[in-house]
Amino acid sequence: MPMYIVGGQGVLSGSTRFLTSAPPPHILGSPFESPTSNQQGETTPRLLNATNVQGASTEMAQPLGLTASDVVFDEATPEQRLLAWELCAQSWAKPMSVADYIERERRLAEHDLNRDGGCRHWVLYLKGYPRLLIASCESTRRPVLISDGSGKPCREAYGYAVTNVYTAPSYRRQGYAAYLLRCIQKRMDAEGEFSVLYSDSGRRYYAGLGWIPFAARQATITLLTPQSPPQLQVPGRLFAPVRVKTRPLQAEELPALCEADCRHLAAKAFSPLGAAAGSNDDRIRIAFLPTHALVSWHLASAEFDAAKMFPAPSPASKPVPGAIVTPSHRAWACWAHDWRGRRLRVLRIAHAAAAAADDPGSDEGGSPPRTAGGATATATAVADVAALLEAAVDEARRCGLRSVTVWNPDDVVRAGCKGVGNALEGEVKVVFEERVDGGIPSLRWKGGVRVRGVVWEEHFGYCWC
Repeated sequence: MPMYIVGGQGVLSGSTRFLTSAPPPHILGSPFESPTSNQQGETTPRLLNATNVQGASTEMAQPLGLTASDVVFDEATPEQRLLAWELCAQSWAKPMSVADYIERERRLAEHDLNRDGGCRHWVLYLKGYPRLLIASCESTRRPVLISDGSGKPCREAYGYAVTNVYTAPSYRRQGYAAYLLRCIQKRMDAEGEFSVLYSDSGRRYYAGLGWIPFAARQATITLLTPQSPPQLQVPGRLFAPVRVKTRPLQAEELPALCEADCRHLAAKAFSPLGAAAGSNDDRIRIAFLPTHALVSWHLASAEFDAAKMFPAPSPASKPVPGAIVTPSHRAWACWAHDWRGRRLRVLRIAHAAAAAADDPGSDEGGSPPRTAGGATATATAVADVAALLEAAVDEARRCGLRSVTVWNPDDVVRAGCKGVGNALEGEVKVVFEERVDGGIPSLRWKGGVRVRGVVWEEHFGYCWC
């Protein structure tokens, strides 16, 4: 029988358990050791032995053992959501204040991506004490494309992103987060085809809960030279090595650009997310749609951080959200400023080669069509991407950031990165690497089904959560 200790003395009343006073904000306990399965296959935490309590000394009530019947999993009330933000802020707010962190979360909760049930907040709390949160997390619903392979048309569905998984310090390493995540899996499976998360705890922990890790490749463009005074940096300059002109992207242009980008992805007819039509590639392919709601959520978060961390008239107080090739507008890029990591995260690069490769009217059996000038669409796209990335380097330098990162660059973007390295030799260093210690993408299919060979297409920075 679990026992509570107050000042070193056990308080028992037959088979009834009770506290002599209301529990403190964080009860120190010895709850779930590791999950076991009952005859129905349901996962249940295992009770730890709570018989040896001699020598206990504490000022507060402590539960020595909890079972699943002692805790409650539920969708957070407005008060619990606020409490969860306060707990998370203790670990994640700096260098902002706790109040600023909570204000940011309030604003983002009303963003187009999250409102009207787009984002749901989940909590695990001690039964009878709804203010005593043990663990919490969030799940955000996002539109996705799924191609089942073998030339079948893609279909639209929903996927989920799991974020802000947090356990109160007194309850860590005891199975609570795993129990919480197993609970939300059932909720997400009712509406979504799969869920993803980005692990900062390596690959093994979440893999044990069904989220299979994916490759986390990225290109990093590191600024080497001393940064020039911000007022001298002009985004959108003409870059002589690539002869492509760009200009700053305006926030009001993004809705139309994102809509066209989503239409392009959804319009592909056969094996639309990477496999050639008529091929024998029967792997499942998935992609999150780069909607304006999703892209602008990243920008809103970064803009709020900048306003709190960098008072005007700092260049960071007016961040540029991207760049676009001009006058043709055939390629564009958007990015978000990671002020804590001092890097510019490229969210999306839309270039002409991708559209040309999918054009059913392309000549030479699907090879890139020829332009009027005789250069291939791919060569043009590489020049466009290089110019966009140089604009990103300019923006990073202007705002005092140290690097530009691009997730999972395709062949065109890799070539564009190399072009930047060549054009700015001695000023930047370009490295292609794989993340191993943070932001590891992991995917779990509905019902925990092990689906072999899932291909995650269009896996760029906007997918991060």
